Amino acid sequence: MNDKKAPGIYWGEYESVSNVDKAHFEAFKRQSPADIEKACRDENGRLRHIINAEHFDLEFLTTICETAKAARRIDDGNREFLGKLLRGRGSINLFKQPSSRTWASFSRAAGILGMQTVDIKDVSTSSEVKGESEKDSLRTLSSYGDALVCRHPSDEYDLFGLWVQKSSGREIPFINAGSGTKRHPTQGILDYYTINESFKGNIDGKVVAFVGDCLRGRTVHSLAKILALHKNITAYFVAPEGLQIDKETEEYIDTRGVMVHKETNSLRRVMPLADVVYMTRVQSEHGGSGDYNENFKFTMDSLDSMREGAILMHPGPKRDEIAPEIDYLKGDQRVMYWRQQRNGMWTRVALLAHVLGVDDKIREAYKEYAKIGLDRK
Repeated sequence: MNDKKAPGIYWGEYESVSNVDKAHFEAFKRQSPADIEKACRDENGRLRHIINAEHFDLEFLTTICETAKAARRIDDGNREFLGKLLRGRGSINLFKQPSSRTWASFSRAAGILGMQTVDIKDVSTSSEVKGESEKDSLRTLSSYGDALVCRHPSDEYDLFGLWVQKSSGREIPFINAGSGTKRHPTQGILDYYTINESFKGNIDGKVVAFVGDCLRGRTVHSLAKILALHKNITAYFVAPEGLQIDKETEEYIDTRGVMVHKETNSLRRVMPLADVVYMTRVQSEHGGSGDYNENFKFTMDSLDSMREGAILMHPGPKRDEIAPEIDYLKGDQRVMYWRQQRNGMWTRVALLAHVLGVDDKIREAYKEYAKIGLDRK
């Protein structure tokens, strides 16, 4: 017997079983990035599994943004239409890390589309305590739903979830709702939607300041890679030396034309330069203190030094890295993080509709509703 824990993934109690599973997984991982991406697409080239922001292109992101915008407009005029699209279908939400925003927004998004949800957040109640491997657990859960949304502490779980689906006789869409310190593709989508809406689609040439834990903030990595799809993006990574952006992400966006700067002293110098200030907390769950360096906090003075039209974002949860007084500035168009949270629900409506093949119905319906005046926003 052996507990066989590889980075955050439980392979079961017995080596005679786990060694076979691990060998198959290792072989799967040895595929080229292009083959991995191909495995995420259907026969028409449409993304079916959402595991990595590197698989996104501007056509996909534009489609998701248009669907999200259409869905929220339709909901205001004819909520019943959305609720019929996926009635009787089911979504399994498996969250092995604490979450409120991502879990709740996915659960609500499924409900808006008429789906039933099964939520699993406490592993102590699962069969893994009896020795069942995560591979068998995930494959079993795939039998009960039409989409699988997962969050996990392992950096490898995006590939692991995809591998389980491709090894299954009943493959369903797998959505990575955050894995390890590297990937959070659906947060990247909602952040992109927020920026796109704020600047009316004009993202080329924007200056983005990523502030806080740039090393372990998976939201930072995902959004930076998505923004690299645009022209003339400038990215400032504003963090102490020990929390600066990792080499892999820096090289990825640099080779795609992003102008990269690192600021290790304070936020103050960068504030007047940025169109987007993207604050993050220190990811203390990955080790070390959660204390935030005072030089990188966003204060009321920071708000006053923002350039015209700039926005303040935060993926949450926030602690003390943003002055609490800013929460009470009602109607301030610069403060975008609360609207950003609601955008998460609508982009996840669009994402579920996309992987389950009903997103075109939402966009077509919106065109008709707009014609007859049901578009009230």
